[in-house]
Amino acid sequence: MNNEYKNITNNIEEVFTNFFIKKQIAVAISGGCDSVALTLALNDFCRENKIKIQALTIDHGVRKNSKIEAKKVGELLKKFDISHKILSIPKKQIPQKNIEANLREIRYKMLSDFCKKNHIEFLFIGHHVGDIAENFLIRLFRGSGLDGLSPMQKISEINGIKIIRPFLEISKDELKNYLIEKNISWFEDETNDDEKFLRNKIRKFLASFEDKNLLEKRIYNASLEISKTRDFFDEIMNENELEIIEQNADNLTIINRQKLAEINPSIALKILAKILMKIGEKKYKPRKEKLVRFYEYLIADGLIKKREFYGCVCEKYHDERVKIFKK
Repeated sequence: MNNEYKNITNNIEEVFTNFFIKKQIAVAISGGCDSVALTLALNDFCRENKIKIQALTIDHGVRKNSKIEAKKVGELLKKFDISHKILSIPKKQIPQKNIEANLREIRYKMLSDFCKKNHIEFLFIGHHVGDIAENFLIRLFRGSGLDGLSPMQKISEINGIKIIRPFLEISKDELKNYLIEKNISWFEDETNDDEKFLRNKIRKFLASFEDKNLLEKRIYNASLEISKTRDFFDEIMNENELEIIEQNADNLTIINRQKLAEINPSIALKILAKILMKIGEKKYKPRKEKLVRFYEYLIADGLIKKREFYGCVCEKYHDERVKIFKK
């Protein structure tokens, strides 16, 4: 057993030790090396510890061969006696714009809905350190702030389901070597070569460096430092919220414009993003440049005019107060 193999195994064992998982889990598998490696590593551990594993593949329908590829994943898993389920996105729900972000949201909803319906508390995802590096550069390119540049978490929650990412400190090359050692093949997504997607441009940029793995690790470490700064700002934000927000319900928030204008703009933007995401029922923050324009509109002198933004409506409430409610 080489060190890479042991590194992968240790990451799997750590998760089960921390969460005392004893019954069943689900794992998302697309057929790429990262999700295949995760599924097989999980299967080894689950067999030894008598834990049921359910593999889930999303047939996104974006490519002609997506259904065939999903079935091939099932054929691979059948060799290991791993239960496999294909979840197909209905044609009418396949996004036509902002494809990557919208598909991601649909995938997570379908996966978490399946887990909830089948009483599965833990869903494993095969993200690795390369994904963090790619996300960091994409968000840097798009002008993201502290939240966007912080890394995805090993443990998060969607729709009441715990999302586990045990491989965030492991490189894609390690996962490939793990599969090669076990003589297991995987599938390559043909759209990875399509440079109309920003992610693919970033991926090729990273691959151009001689020591890509070292660069990805350093980006990961930098993002961890940024997340510490974000956590500090969040503490300050929570204190300022008490001064700015005068009423806070599920579908309505009343804020004091004057007090909003008095605090640090970066903190004010974080508070506004949080309000808009909650009321507009959005999973992601609005683009920074649009959020800044909304902030400037709120703190400008003079009467406030009714305005719609990010699934919300903002209008004058009383004196220097405005109310933000669902559209």
